[in-house]
Amino acid sequence: MPGSATDQVFQFGGFTLDLGKGTLGRAEQPAFLRPKAYALLTHLARHIGRVVPKSELMDAVWPGVFVTEDSLTQSIREIRKVLGEETIRTVSKRGYMLMPEIEPVPEPGAQPIVAVLRFRNDSADPADEAIVDRIAEDIINGLARFDTLTGHGAQFELLVCLIFAQRMACRTLAHRRRLSRRGFGAAAADSIVCAVNLVDAASASQLWGDRYQANYAGLSAIQQEIVEKIVGRLVVRVNNAGLQRASRQPVASLAARELVLRGVALLRDPAQSELKEAAAFFEAAIVRDPAYGLAYTYLALSHVLNSEFGPISDAVLTKARDLADRGIALSPDQATAHRIQSLVRLNMREHEAAEHHLRIALELNPGDADCIEQMGHLLTMRGRPLDALAWLVRAIRINPLHPHWYQYDRALALYMLGEYRTAAEALELATRPTPWIRTRLAACYAQFGDMQAARRQAALINADGSDFSPLDYARAGIPFENASDAEHLADGVSLALGYRSKS
Repeated sequence: MPGSATDQVFQFGGFTLDLGKGTLGRAEQPAFLRPKAYALLTHLARHIGRVVPKSELMDAVWPGVFVTEDSLTQSIREIRKVLGEETIRTVSKRGYMLMPEIEPVPEPGAQPIVAVLRFRNDSADPADEAIVDRIAEDIINGLARFDTLTGHGAQFELLVCLIFAQRMACRTLAHRRRLSRRGFGAAAADSIVCAVNLVDAASASQLWGDRYQANYAGLSAIQQEIVEKIVGRLVVRVNNAGLQRASRQPVASLAARELVLRGVALLRDPAQSELKEAAAFFEAAIVRDPAYGLAYTYLALSHVLNSEFGPISDAVLTKARDLADRGIALSPDQATAHRIQSLVRLNMREHEAAEHHLRIALELNPGDADCIEQMGHLLTMRGRPLDALAWLVRAIRINPLHPHWYQYDRALALYMLGEYRTAAEALELATRPTPWIRTRLAACYAQFGDMQAARRQAALINADGSDFSPLDYARAGIPFENASDAEHLADGVSLALGYRSKS
């Protein structure tokens, strides 16, 4: 059956292709292509943002007819002449990709005020009142969205102290601006400084501090970026402080939330050698508090990670899905619950459901770096690596202390775009030379022609005595939605293993 009218309209490079009407144009000005070039553009548009293999294009445009690649190249040249050179990207050895209008990555907008503290403005400029209040309120609102920061006893004490510290920091901002006007010259007078301090209320000791400086005239343009950076770093620091406090206590005396923190720390350990112990912490948290949704959520995640990024049995995935469902039922407004359910569904190859849950997570907490990063990974799995990179880069910017998997996912998106050397550089940041990481590295090196490095990585894949199959992993171990993406990775692996020569 034909799709809806919106399914027949595509936009790229300022042009609109309306298949229902059979028109192509920009700003009411029609553009014309010969029939074969139009048919080729139509097929690329139906797969916009995905690298379409040359063989697929030739079968779609010249079905049942033998033609050489020259016919395809000529049609691509005609489309580029009409639409612009950058509209269609050539991906070496793979095919062509119609470049989409880049999906804007949503920025956190104004939210209802969670807590309002009226700050005192010490400067002589009334305009500073709005700046001081707005930055503080945005930070408080951003922190309120993180499930691990609110409503859990001792950690809430840290948050209250943090809000007070922000109040003092914003006073400092206004004070410094007032001083700069008096004696530090024009350059200093045009900038402001925001100092942030995290203090443990119990001991009155400072756990973390940082300063952010911005040009005063351009403050509004980058204010959200400043807030994102502050919130991202504070969340990491506050969670680390909670973990340090919990790690000093005997396990028997830990509350459910502290048990979960201990387990999460093991999951985030680059070595990931104690996943079963992490699961034990989550199970103990459930015993302690059967209504604590995050315990079920992270227990589901531990089952997924236990596969070491390889194929997961249906039984394990079903158990993980049920645990994640339980976590959502108990904590429906927590972004983490939906994010981890998204990851479970992705590994079940339920890509639509995975994106559905992740979109909910981003609605609940649009500033969560882990949710933003996972959207990048999901888009790579769905054949949209260009869109994926925008999300991945933003996640890394928000959380420079990011976990190891951020770079793994970024490297895979780069590989899918044919940026093999950059992908290898990202993977080289890995601290775990596991078989699957070596497999990806070998494929990257092989694809950009460093066969010596590729063969070296390939030879080390099973150096620990494992029976890991690089080709099986490439073809079935990653939940790609499109078989052609899995074959793209398998091509690099085959080349590294010496199964075929590079054409």
